[in-house]
Amino acid sequence: MALFFSRRTYNAQTQKFTNNPAALTRYVSISDPGAGGTRKGGIVSRENWLDLVGQEGAANGVLVFVHGFNTSQADMLNRLAKIKAGVAAHGFRGAVVAFDWPSDGAVHAYDRDRSDAKTVAPHLVGDGIVPLLGMSPRPRIHILAHSMGGLVVLRALSDFGDSAGPTRANWGADEILFASADVDAAWLERGAWGGLVLKARAKRFTNYYCGRDRVLDLSGNVINGGRERVGRVGMPAPRTGGHWDLYANEQYLRDVPDAQRTMTYSHTWWFDNDGFYKDVALTLAGENAETMPTRRRTNIDDLALLT
Repeated sequence: MALFFSRRTYNAQTQKFTNNPAALTRYVSISDPGAGGTRKGGIVSRENWLDLVGQEGAANGVLVFVHGFNTSQADMLNRLAKIKAGVAAHGFRGAVVAFDWPSDGAVHAYDRDRSDAKTVAPHLVGDGIVPLLGMSPRPRIHILAHSMGGLVVLRALSDFGDSAGPTRANWGADEILFASADVDAAWLERGAWGGLVLKARAKRFTNYYCGRDRVLDLSGNVINGGRERVGRVGMPAPRTGGHWDLYANEQYLRDVPDAQRTMTYSHTWWFDNDGFYKDVALTLAGENAETMPTRRRTNIDDLALLT
């Protein structure tokens, strides 16, 4: 079963979601692909959706996947399925859901995706994290963001606010993880706005980065005017306590054959990497960042992902 909440507009005539931002959040439950790749299910009430999340193992935690730029709804569902299987294979027994924001699923739509990401970001918290935290028993919430999904998360944490009562004020996540995050590295320096909101709203932050990421090379040097992306170069020093960089160059070079090292795959290889999922599962379990068996010391201040 795939569970997600979407801020894409729904076309009732075609019974399909579009790539435009919606005026309300819809909650969706659909089956895994059957024969011929077909899925069954559809939009459900928020209450029913939360019940389904509970049945999926919310008492053991909820991992919310936030996809990135150039991601269609079909791509999101494919990656959600891989994440569910990957972390479950390494012991995670919680629910895995997704926040589906209106990416166009097109390379040329970067500016529009970035604008839409900022517009819908607060609904990640208001329509996802807060209702999930209202479940009984209250689950531990984790967030895994890829690419521009990191921008969605930072804006969500920053823009949602503390108003409207104690339930709204008492929100946050246990573990927040970024992989190939397409956000300015400078934002995550200690004392910078991104580092501050992560410190305020997460018990621990983990940044998986890879210098071989050609998509982020293009994003930083061409699209974003030379501003380095944290998913390619890591966080600048000094870093906030409890914020961890995981350097993944060696894992990428070992596990991805030369023929697969295309521009696109250098940005998305995480979703096919068992070692990445093992480290994610250990992180969600609250293991000590410095002693996980999936990590190695480096000659700089970072740890290396090397399973």
